[in-house]
Amino acid sequence: MGSFINSQADNEICEALNKRFSDDVDPSDAQNRTYITVLRDHFQNRENFLDGAHHLNRVFHRLAKSVTGGASVPRNKQSRHRWLALLRGTLPAAVMQAIRNQLTAILTQASAANPAGSVNYVVFSTQHVPTRSGTFELFDQNSPAPQVLTDANQKAYCSVVLQCNVDAPLPDAPNETDPPTADPGETTFAVRRRPQKGGKKARKSVKKSSAKKKKIITKKGKAKKAGKRK
Repeated sequence: MGSFINSQADNEICEALNKRFSDDVDPSDAQNRTYITVLRDHFQNRENFLDGAHHLNRVFHRLAKSVTGGASVPRNKQSRHRWLALLRGTLPAAVMQAIRNQLTAILTQASAANPAGSVNYVVFSTQHVPTRSGTFELFDQNSPAPQVLTDANQKAYCSVVLQCNVDAPLPDAPNETDPPTADPGETTFAVRRRPQKGGKKARKSVKKSSAKKKKIITKKGKAKKAGKRK
């Protein structure tokens, strides 16, 4: 393995995607469904965001922000621009198509021919390994079907691995559009909001403080009226 892959940016990217395709309960969902279940429902019934009219850089941007409370991924602007440029067009066409195919299989209803459609979660990762078809490759050799595995708890999951035989930073893309331009037909993903500082207790204390102020003002007002009557 190389010393650059996995970089900090790689880890942030994979962390965001792992969350969006996880079996954790989505706190923004009224039915307490998992993130991947909500995403499947969105894909099957509202928007096929993996068709040819959608761009992968924009798709990633939307998926990531839906689990970060609106924060951009990766946090470092230079790294983010490099990654968005890669997804927009630097990746070989075969790799981009493989990404669409594998994620489509995962989000499409399961069948005997498509076991990926019923996995509990997905694990995304990057690897520095020799590749047969060029610099980048999606495991296994740009296969349209993702790898389906079973974990120690007997849960089925898919492993989506972007492989690269060059252990070096991506080319800089200082002029990359950030955020990426919206695609036609977008519908809003459920978004996990950032909690306010202090949470409910802070809001309660503010309400109590406001109530106390109102009481003080009311008492002062009554005192002034009483003084006038005297």
